[in-house]
Amino acid sequence: MQKRVGRTIGIISIIAIVGVVFWLVDSAIAARAERTISRAVADSADLEVEPAVYAGSGLYTLALVTGELDHVSVNMLDVSVPGIGVVNARTEVQEVAVSPAQVFSGDLEGARAETFTRTLRMDGVALGSHLEITDLDIAHPTDVSPSGGMASEAVLTGTPPGYEDPVSVLVTLRLVGSEFQMVPVELVDASLPDLTLADVESAFSWRIDTRTLPLADRAMAVYLSGGSIHFQSQARNVEITMRELSPLAAPEADSAD
Repeated sequence: MQKRVGRTIGIISIIAIVGVVFWLVDSAIAARAERTISRAVADSADLEVEPAVYAGSGLYTLALVTGELDHVSVNMLDVSVPGIGVVNARTEVQEVAVSPAQVFSGDLEGARAETFTRTLRMDGVALGSHLEITDLDIAHPTDVSPSGGMASEAVLTGTPPGYEDPVSVLVTLRLVGSEFQMVPVELVDASLPDLTLADVESAFSWRIDTRTLPLADRAMAVYLSGGSIHFQSQARNVEITMRELSPLAAPEADSAD
């Protein structure tokens, strides 16, 4: 009986050791590929800072069997975009068809992705620079938790030019064609009793053609989440170049069929 128990414990120990070794090897291969992607993206897109990269899923080397990486994300924080300000930017490609050589090397040049998504995140500082409201805060209209949910409206609070105290205004976030329109619809709070929405409407209004943003295409969605406004575009069936993976570069004109 003791021998049987000892044998069972031994087998379990061996399985555990093999599992740990496999996980360590998988993590090392994934980390090497992610470093390669990061450096290649930075070099090809002339980025001053190498972006953060995450590739694969739970097990990166599973792609050797499936021939597909579930997703690859490339992230840059606090980057300056001309005409926009400081934003967080992210490129994510999903269902990327890869060869075994690409799995090991991280060279995704020429790989084809089912979806290509670009997201820009603008916080109160960036938006406030356009409105000339230096203390601007962006909040969810109903969800007061720090992360908040997704919404097509936002409550903006800040001190407009010419005013001494902050004003809170509810705005809608919408796309009309390629143009993003932020439109005030309700005065939520103000210290001046006689203040009306019409008085501050222009101060909290903003429009921009999303084709001028570093997106894969014109924005297909805009929403509030986590106290920031997100602009998102998406393309399908994209042949990847390392430059395209940069969160600040749009895909080449002929990259999607």
